[in-house]
Amino acid sequence: MRQTSLVGAALALLLVLVVPLGGAAQQWTSPGPVDKVEAGVNWTSLMITATAIGVAPPQATSPAQGRALAITAGTILARQELLAVARGMTIDSRTTVRDVMVQASITEARVTGLIRGAQVVNVKDIGGGAVEVTVAVPATGEFADVVIPRPAPAAPPTPRPPVVSPPPPAPAAPAPPIYTGVVIDARGLGVHPAMAPKITSEGGQEVYGFAVVDRNWVIQQGMAGYSKDLAAAQAHDRVANRPLTVKAVAASGANKTDVVISNPDAQLLIGSGAHLSFLEKARVMLVVD
Repeated sequence: MRQTSLVGAALALLLVLVVPLGGAAQQWTSPGPVDKVEAGVNWTSLMITATAIGVAPPQATSPAQGRALAITAGTILARQELLAVARGMTIDSRTTVRDVMVQASITEARVTGLIRGAQVVNVKDIGGGAVEVTVAVPATGEFADVVIPRPAPAAPPTPRPPVVSPPPPAPAAPAPPIYTGVVIDARGLGVHPAMAPKITSEGGQEVYGFAVVDRNWVIQQGMAGYSKDLAAAQAHDRVANRPLTVKAVAASGANKTDVVISNPDAQLLIGSGAHLSFLEKARVMLVVD
């Protein structure tokens, strides 16, 4: 009976591995040299990853069954580690995923369910019947929708004043350049990645945050991308082919996740109006150490 259960477990795992992996498996790649990876999270590709080792049990009846059971064991351990990684992720300057899981049991249940379904994205034989199993889930999509707070309802519009005929128009000023994204160079400031960072002026005015961005874009691709290299950030698809590059002056927030830019740069962003629709689409890259 015990041998039958071992065979069944092995066959079940092999069936999972034969079926094409979806979601995380299709997006996961090994971290690149300029990717910002911190505490198990690749903040450039926005993937949450964990690795564990599984060992073939001595009662395995064949090398193939032993390997399959080792992968099963490694997958279970890796998913347990992945849950710990996800719980430790920073959402914003004051909040972690652990905080929102504690606050709401439904959030805890949904996050735990997502992690239990994390896909095996890599299996490496390390000898002696042991394998190294890597599992991953995207930090975007359903995971982001569960943990990222929803913005407060907008205030009701104020009554419009009476229409007054405008004075003759002044000569048109030269149109500002049309940017396709913004790259914030925050190296040397100790900035930590987060799922929902803010950009503020030196005076504390919010330049980029939930008041600006469309939450649907945040769910799809994250609030910001991260890189350790300025040139790589400027060439990233997220900010397209003509990004504005701005130097940050400080990090802020309890978790040092928010970025402060100079007042002139803040006014450049705020005052460009229609030319900055890219902020609504979260076309923001942060360059960090």
